Amino acid sequence: MNQTLIYIHTLVADHLNELGNAKTKRDIEQFITRLGSNPELCGDYRQPDPRGRMIEVKLIGRQAIIFFKDPFANLVKIIDIRNLEAL
Repeated sequence: MNQTLIYIHTLVADHLNELGNAKTKRDIEQFITRLGSNPELCGDYRQPDPRGRMIEVKLIGRQAIIFFKDPFANLVKIIDIRNLEAL
């Protein structure tokens, strides 16, 4: 079984490292790991961006994980993690 490459932007990794809630941090890390082995997982919301890529949003705790899939490159790109109160 092929593992999908997960790309996490540096700012996203920094935000994840700074999360104070250990359970939420662990839940986000587990979701990202599951995405690597099952890239067909979907977010809670999705909407195409101006380029036509389907941007997915997965809500975990008070955090929104924003990502898109590139099946041709076998890649999932995590582009942002935002606190819901900041949206």
